[in-house]
Amino acid sequence: MTVTTRKFRDSDELHEVAIRDTGLDNFGDPRYRDGLHVLLDAFDNDVRLSVSTWQAAHREILDILISRLYAEKGWAAHPDVLKIPIHGPLVITGLPRTGTTALHKLISMDPQFQGLEYWLSATPMIRPPCDTWETRPEYQACVANLEALYAGLPEARKAHEVLAHEVEECGIALLQNFVSTAWSVWNLPTYAGWVLEKSRKESYGRYADVLRLIGARESHKRWLLKDPYHLAEIDILLEVFPDACIIQTHRDPLKAIPSMCNVLQMFRQDMAGEATLIGPRQCTYWRNALDRAQAAYKRLPRNFFNVDHRAFLKDPIGTVHSIYRFFGLTLSQGAEQQMLGWVAASPTSRHGPHRYAADTWGLTTTEISEIFSDYRARHQFE
Repeated sequence: MTVTTRKFRDSDELHEVAIRDTGLDNFGDPRYRDGLHVLLDAFDNDVRLSVSTWQAAHREILDILISRLYAEKGWAAHPDVLKIPIHGPLVITGLPRTGTTALHKLISMDPQFQGLEYWLSATPMIRPPCDTWETRPEYQACVANLEALYAGLPEARKAHEVLAHEVEECGIALLQNFVSTAWSVWNLPTYAGWVLEKSRKESYGRYADVLRLIGARESHKRWLLKDPYHLAEIDILLEVFPDACIIQTHRDPLKAIPSMCNVLQMFRQDMAGEATLIGPRQCTYWRNALDRAQAAYKRLPRNFFNVDHRAFLKDPIGTVHSIYRFFGLTLSQGAEQQMLGWVAASPTSRHGPHRYAADTWGLTTTEISEIFSDYRARHQFE
């Protein structure tokens, strides 16, 4: 691996590129720069990056700045959207690699919900009519960027395929303030220590306003959202959305943790010494996230529905029926037929199986079992 000597140093170049690429220059409240500067300093000083990984980090941060520009443009043009209430969103979360994506896309077949399409997360605006998307330069650029990503990382399609027009994780919209523990996917102890001392509530408040903008034309529709990192911020999520209907997925960490580490290494493959750091770091992060979610569940059991990954694989439509009954939702015959068609097509596995080794990431299966022993016992994974 060739380690790059390129540094971020400051954010001026990133802001200039974002302005040049969009023609926009209003980034909004400048307090986001505090988190951005700490993040860039951490990239420069905490980790050694290859050329390709430096480029990936650069692209990720640039995409968030561009998303921020579009959000500010939308709010300035349509200030009334900020008054739109968000009632009872369905929020799917859980350890990564526990079926959150499949469940999310399955329920998204139901037209009573609206979701966060990937291209709109990247360039927030009031959702245009679907039949116009392919004519929009923002959508076309998003498709091209994804194709370029998969051309360089074909295995990534097997692990987690992102399509511009489909619902996707909340990531870009949730990261616009640069104050988020989700940056734990990188080995950045300086930033990790800084962010734990900061409130993430403003990040969630901005995220909610992004949803209000995108969904303004269909504000009568209930939101269907998904992101594993909501698990780590469950108390803040419930503060911003107190009537959220949280669907938490569960899978044996002996399977979920190695799969997660493999995906992270796939996208951060050239980080020096990263492989042996991933396992311990991710186990610590997600162990704490599970503890916070369990405490919230004990306080607010009616806000949570638990999905066992094994049961979901065996009977996905039965799982959906159970979720709907618990939260008082109605599953129409037409929506169920759409879901059955999605299951028959098996879109999340059409590119082949995601294969990975278990004992590669700095932790043995025995150590993972010990770290999650009570969780595994509670969900009968032993």
